[in-house]
Amino acid sequence: MNNSDSHFLAAIDSKYPAETSIVLRYRNAFTFGTQEEDSRFKDLLQSTSIREGSRIFFLLKYKGVEVFAMDETSLMYTNTLKSIDGCLTTARCKLAGYDRVIMETGGNTGSALTAYGTRAGIETFCFIPRENVCLLNRKFFTSPKAHLLSVQDPGMVKECVRQFEERYGLKHIPETRWRFEASEFRGLRILEHMLAEGMTFDWISQTISAAFGPIGIYRAFHQLERNLGKVPRFLGIQQEANCPMYRAWKARSRDLRPLKIDSTSGLLSPVMYDVRPQTYGTYRHLLGLLKETKGRLCTINHSEFAGFLDRDLGGTGILALLREHGIEIGEVREKTGLIALAGTLKEIDAGAIRKGSRVLWCLTSGVSHADGRATAEFEVTNLQNMLTDYEEHLSLAAQHG
Repeated sequence: MNNSDSHFLAAIDSKYPAETSIVLRYRNAFTFGTQEEDSRFKDLLQSTSIREGSRIFFLLKYKGVEVFAMDETSLMYTNTLKSIDGCLTTARCKLAGYDRVIMETGGNTGSALTAYGTRAGIETFCFIPRENVCLLNRKFFTSPKAHLLSVQDPGMVKECVRQFEERYGLKHIPETRWRFEASEFRGLRILEHMLAEGMTFDWISQTISAAFGPIGIYRAFHQLERNLGKVPRFLGIQQEANCPMYRAWKARSRDLRPLKIDSTSGLLSPVMYDVRPQTYGTYRHLLGLLKETKGRLCTINHSEFAGFLDRDLGGTGILALLREHGIEIGEVREKTGLIALAGTLKEIDAGAIRKGSRVLWCLTSGVSHADGRATAEFEVTNLQNMLTDYEEHLSLAAQHG
């Protein structure tokens, strides 16, 4: 064990199991700003934390490849890895004194930021494509401080947020660096597991959109200056219907070309509807990560995903196998996490992941508790009249309130 290993292990707060909160367990491994800021922020993390649990276990052996799962669903408050973002972003907002915030979402991020934010007394404005409202759980939006606004055209969501932010002086969250911070905690979860088990992973696989997740995970490895010997290679998976990262990487392009999506209904993963991930400036970071780790990107389409769900994996299907480990997917509505496993098996079949390898698959979502009861308080049908129509809505609501 080298010195950086010892320092990391000493920083772990053993009062908090990883299955309860990886935020609280690993918070002391990082320094957040000045000594005063660091102390204040860590206190805020303790007050904003609800449940951000994660576990790693062996799932299956497929064609000589050992596949492990990092479950970031069943032990998370909002049942996706975005609970980590909810906790950190809310603490960041409290630290900065933001009490009214705005966000865009496909479903998972907005649910977490709303649930954690309103619990801490922050007023939230969440914009989501209209077709995705059915993916939400109403309980996260019942607070009078939670405002859910749907947008008829998914391509208008970003502009809606920009105009609302400007008109009403709202803070647009989360900042890009906060997203990286959230995934750095995930990196420490992987690192602790490898140290505890005396093993390394050859690959880490995850479904990506803007790729905040893998960038943060590998930053955590580097920040602790741990000599991993062999850094796990990264496999990023995108849905074929919306894969600007994959297309640019395949074409060896330094720039992303946005697609146009008029409806999320045709997407394999509607929550990953963003056709312009270049707005976050993460693509160059992803290219560097792929080069450094000798990683790869691949895509999954509807037909491949359906075949994956029907696949026989040693006498059982994937949903039954996950159920044996206490992960109840039920009706497959939120496919993002499972897409990564489908892509992993696809790459094994293609020989890109070789026999004898060990893969960590990140199950980032899938345990859906959408109840179909969430409703938007306002729907945007066009940008030209949006602000006028919204203010008329507020006036009518006040008259009837």
